[in-house]
Amino acid sequence: MSIPRPRILAAITAVGLLLAGCAGGATAGTGGDGEKSVTVAITQDPENLNPVVGGSFGALSLEFNLFDQLTEILPDGSVGPRVASQWSSDEAFTVWDFTLRDDVVFHDGTPLSASDVVFSFEEVLADPESNRKLWLTDMTSVEAVDDTHVRFTLSTPFSEWPRQTTLISIVPEAVYTELGSDGFNESPVGSGPFTFVSWQRGQSVVVAGNADYFGGAPALDTVTFVPVAADDARVTGVQSGTVDIASIPTAQVAAVESTGSAEVRAIPSHQVVYLGFDTTRGPLADPQVRAAVSRAIDRQTVVDTIFSGRGAPNSQLVAPSVVGYADGLAPVEHDPDAARAALAAAGYDGSEIVFQYALDGAIPMGAELAQAIAGQLQAVGLDVRLEGTDNASYDILNREHSLSGLFLGQFSPSILDAGLPLRFLFSAEANNYFDDAVIEQLVVDAKAVDGDARLAVIEQIWRLNQDAGYVAPLYTPEAAYGVDPAVVWEPRPDGLFIMKDADVS
Repeated sequence: MSIPRPRILAAITAVGLLLAGCAGGATAGTGGDGEKSVTVAITQDPENLNPVVGGSFGALSLEFNLFDQLTEILPDGSVGPRVASQWSSDEAFTVWDFTLRDDVVFHDGTPLSASDVVFSFEEVLADPESNRKLWLTDMTSVEAVDDTHVRFTLSTPFSEWPRQTTLISIVPEAVYTELGSDGFNESPVGSGPFTFVSWQRGQSVVVAGNADYFGGAPALDTVTFVPVAADDARVTGVQSGTVDIASIPTAQVAAVESTGSAEVRAIPSHQVVYLGFDTTRGPLADPQVRAAVSRAIDRQTVVDTIFSGRGAPNSQLVAPSVVGYADGLAPVEHDPDAARAALAAAGYDGSEIVFQYALDGAIPMGAELAQAIAGQLQAVGLDVRLEGTDNASYDILNREHSLSGLFLGQFSPSILDAGLPLRFLFSAEANNYFDDAVIEQLVVDAKAVDGDARLAVIEQIWRLNQDAGYVAPLYTPEAAYGVDPAVVWEPRPDGLFIMKDADVS
C-alpha cells in the first residue's frame, strides 16, 4: 500500500513552510554573517527531549547532540571515553569504577561532577514515566566516591556495562531539580556539543553549536532537525534542497542520484527488520504455524524487489556490523511446500491472523513490505488481515508490548551490540510474547562472560530462536542518505545524526 498522497504533501508543505522563514530560503551553507547551518530530516517527531524520560527513535539523534554520556560508541563500533576518561571492574563484572574528566561544563556554565552522574542514573529509576528503566535493572546502587569518581554496583555480572552507559545521558542536578521533568523537557540543558534553541512540535528542533564544548566547538553554528515521516517526502526534500541530509529508501537511490542536486552516501545498516509473533494465543501459539510463516517468506525476493537489492536476508536479530552477529547461521530458506506441509501438520483451520505494521517511520518502505509479506503468507494458505497504524501510535504499542498476532518490527541498537535486542526481545523481564526458560537463562549467562565466550552464548540464542520461531528475522537493509554535496558529513553505523564533526564546505 502506498503512502496516502495528502500525507506526503502535508509533510513536504511543513518542511517548506519551516524553511521559508530562513534567510533567503537556503538550507546548507554559510550566511552573510558567516554562520553555517544544516537542516536534517528525521523520521519521527521527538516525543520528549528530556533524556531521563526518553522517547521515540526520533529523539535519539537530538539527545546525543545535546547531552553527554559516560562513554560513547565510536564510528568503528567500539566503546570510547566521553565524560568518563577511564573505567575498570572487579573480576565478577559487578562493581564498576569510572573516572570523570574535570573539564566538562553544562550549557549554563556550571561544571559537571560525579553528583550529576549519580543523580541522572538515579532519576531514571525514580521517574515513573521513564522509558529507560529497563536499561538499569542490573544496577543496585551508584555513588560518588569523590567529585571525579563514580562507582556502580550491579546485582548480576554485566560484562558490557560500559557500553550500556552510553544509553544514559547526564543532566545537571540543580537545573533538573528546579525545573522538574516537564520544565526540563521544554528547556533542556546538557553538556553536549550543541545547545538547545527551540522546539516547535511537529515542525522543528533547532540547536546551536557549543563554543565551550570540551571536545572542541562544532564547525556548524546551527542545525535544524525537521520530522519527515513519509519516505517520499524525504526524497523530495533532498531533491529540492529543502533538507540537506535525510535517510532515503534504497529503492529511491537512483532517483536521488539522477537529480544532480544531492548525492547518495550509503553504509551497511545496523538495522534488522523482523516479523514478531504473539505466541500466547491463536494459531501462532503452534510452533508449526510459526515455522510455516517463516518458510513462506521469500526474503531475497523482498530485498531484490522492494529495496533494489540493497540489503541482505538475515538469520538473527543483529546486523553483521553489530557485536554478537554469528557468521555461521544461515537465514531460513524460502520453501512454500514445506510451509503448506507445516500448516497441514498443525491442523490450521484458516483462522484469521492480524498483521500489524507502521505506515511510516523507522522501517523504510514499511507499508510496501507488509503488503509483500502478506501476499506470500496468503499464497501458502494463511488468512492474513493487514492493519496499518501511524508510526507514533505503533511505536507506543511496540514499547508497551501491546501488539498481537503478527507484527512488523525493527531493531537498530544504538550501542551496536546484541545486548539490547536480547534484553528487549528475549529476557524474562521484558518479554511477554513467549515463555522459554532456556533462552531467558542464556540471556543472563551472556552478561557474565565477555569476548568469544559471550559470542558463543549469543549464537546459541539465535539458533534456539530460529528453531522455535519466536521472532523471524527478515533482512538487513543498506542505509542510504541523500546529502547536499556541500555538507561534510558521513553516515554512522548506529544510524544517528551526530553533527559534532559535520561542516559546510
